[in-house]
Amino acid sequence: MRLGKITYYEAIKAQKPFLKPLNKTTLFLRIPSFNGALKKDIDSVITANKSKIESTENLIIDIRYNGGGSDNSFAKIIPYLYTNPVRSVRTQFYSTKLNNQRMLDLYENYQKYGIPEDEREYLKKAYDKLSQNLGKYVSLQDDGSTVGINKMDKIYPYPKNVGIIINNGNGSTAEEFLLAARQSKKVKLFGTTTAGVLDISNMYFVNSPCNEFKLGYSLSKSFRIPDMAIDGKGIQPDYFIDQTIPDYQWIDYVNNVLNEK
Repeated sequence: MRLGKITYYEAIKAQKPFLKPLNKTTLFLRIPSFNGALKKDIDSVITANKSKIESTENLIIDIRYNGGGSDNSFAKIIPYLYTNPVRSVRTQFYSTKLNNQRMLDLYENYQKYGIPEDEREYLKKAYDKLSQNLGKYVSLQDDGSTVGINKMDKIYPYPKNVGIIINNGNGSTAEEFLLAARQSKKVKLFGTTTAGVLDISNMYFVNSPCNEFKLGYSLSKSFRIPDMAIDGKGIQPDYFIDQTIPDYQWIDYVNNVLNEK
């Protein structure tokens, strides 16, 4: 079997992230989910392979069928993609007593959701601010800004090129990751258009009074609306992989593009 086939089946079946070399110039990183519970696993893979990542020319990140999770889960990846300040359009939360319970849940169970302990105080402040503004859309930023700018002190020389493999199974936090990642001069997206489920976000699940049903709904909306709506449109790749290239050959295709001289 060709390497691409083996890697595809490993990737598609993987429940946890992993990294492996494809050749001397390319590493392959698979992230099946950004679920907060997997943050430690993602961070562990990055840390364990730090020297390889920082000395290898190309990095392929495969996030196909990654439906999202927590933004904290991709925090350790961004520094290796970074080339210039990253702009992130923020959200506003609709405040009700029920909606605001999610902030308390995140605060009390921060380890479950992969939230750093030093961010707990922010969650409590957010809950207090929301509780004081019931029935309103609330920006949780102290300065009320609608855009955040992330500036980092270091640009890693390696990887030089990053190819992120995407498809219509990517939504929510996975799309938030792509909005940040594609601002890098190193990064190109490969695959098909994503699901487009990000503008209305921060899912919350509550049980019915009889506990026989569970309702999932979103608590926030992005300040991107309407100028750069993602919902119903998705994020398009830089390199569209059409149907003449079967799924198991996508990794080979990206590998060939990144290594083409």
